Amino acid sequence: MKNDFFSSCQNVAGNSHRVAGRDYIEHQAPANIHFILMTESKEKLDIRAIENERFFCRRFRFSANSVARKKLIGFQDTYQFTDHQISWLSIAGLIHIKEDDVYIKSSRPVRCAGYFMVSLLTLIFSICLWVFLFSPRLTTNAGAIILLLAVIYVAVMWLTDKACLQPSRWLRSRNILSKLIF
Repeated sequence: MKNDFFSSCQNVAGNSHRVAGRDYIEHQAPANIHFILMTESKEKLDIRAIENERFFCRRFRFSANSVARKKLIGFQDTYQFTDHQISWLSIAGLIHIKEDDVYIKSSRPVRCAGYFMVSLLTLIFSICLWVFLFSPRLTTNAGAIILLLAVIYVAVMWLTDKACLQPSRWLRSRNILSKLIF
């Protein structure tokens, strides 16, 4: 057997590694991106998000150029938003990125649409409940139908709150009411 220097070398591809002995090198290779998001510190995540567009897209669920990424991370640190909150602000349409500028808007139409959906769904659910409770002929499946309507009502209300009402509350609680340019 030929003992060649190049055949016994190992490549280290991880960010951090340690040498445990003469011929043994250990390195950490994360299994997937979710493992990195769960275990690394916020400072390291911020550096990775600024440097890597794909990592930023996986972390916040939308993409931006490097200048906008840096401004958005600065905005997140300034106002103490979580990654989850930044994602929902984007889903609600309250974060706007145009070239290198990041605009944050507290949108009155989004909030009004949320309140309109809440009142409309509550009215429809109340009418359905009224019809079922005071109907002279109830079927054997009436309880299951009411339960199904209640589950649908709660799910749609949760989604309406998540997408329309909560992001506006986050901006109002931090006194971000008008357009901000970072």
